[in-house]
Amino acid sequence: MRFTLTPKPPFDFQKMMQRLTVTGKTHVLKLNKQFSEYEKIIRVEDVSCYVKVITRGTVNEPLLECHVQALNGDVSEGKAKEKIQQLFSTEVDLSPLYQQFSVHKELANVLKRFEGLKLLTDSDLFESIVKIIIGQQVNLTFAGTLTERLIQRSGEEVNVGGETFQTFPGPESVAKLTYEDLRELQFSQRKAEYIIDLARLITDGKLDFENLWTMTDEEVIETLLPIRGIGKWTIECLLIFGMGRPDVLPAADIGLRNAIKQVWELGMQPTEEEVRKLAENWRPWRTYITYYLWESLNQTPAVVDHT
Repeated sequence: MRFTLTPKPPFDFQKMMQRLTVTGKTHVLKLNKQFSEYEKIIRVEDVSCYVKVITRGTVNEPLLECHVQALNGDVSEGKAKEKIQQLFSTEVDLSPLYQQFSVHKELANVLKRFEGLKLLTDSDLFESIVKIIIGQQVNLTFAGTLTERLIQRSGEEVNVGGETFQTFPGPESVAKLTYEDLRELQFSQRKAEYIIDLARLITDGKLDFENLWTMTDEEVIETLLPIRGIGKWTIECLLIFGMGRPDVLPAADIGLRNAIKQVWELGMQPTEEEVRKLAENWRPWRTYITYYLWESLNQTPAVVDHT
């Protein structure tokens, strides 16, 4: 099926794609050199689908041309549209954010620099949280290496039109692994346990990730926090990069605190409590201000990934 979407402007598709190359989040997707085309195998209503999204518009008059091909079942056009809208945050209107802080001493220039950059969320919550767990307390390069090894070990390859796509392993595949399987890939013992045990919770029916979509941010935190290996920072990152929630503040994040120190020209890094106080007037846009501050740590419109 083919259809078009008109995201709420401003919407900078190419800036969103460029960010993926810097953060190393291109393991299971394909981008063209102009950052104008996105291809990936995703799941819609439990059906594997080949998705290709092409930008045909401009930042202020955006238009996305979408091609969705169901590979092992049937998918309605309505559900396919909803999925792509969620992935690309097309329905998020950032105009009020830019207007609210247009004359803010510290934030105005940061928001202007990254105007139109919206969240491109992960296509699957299990994929998202596993990548976040992998990224705990390791550098971006090594996290990318571990992610690639997990995909090679338990993911699948799908051929579409002569092109081969990798898929991120689902909980069923990961649940079948042993801790030693991941240890052989250089995962720490704890991370191996966290990831495999989480997959088994899902496959045993003790945790339903799809239910998270109906919960408030606080309910998601309450649901996931008791699970070993999942702390508040991990859940906050899931809310941002997995679910696209617009008002999340990971106040303990070192990158955010470093960015605030730099942008506000502070003498030292603010504490978590100081960040919370500073961010009170960021509501209801704490996610996007955090996101842009993370971006500001780099010289390009793409940033070290904090997932």
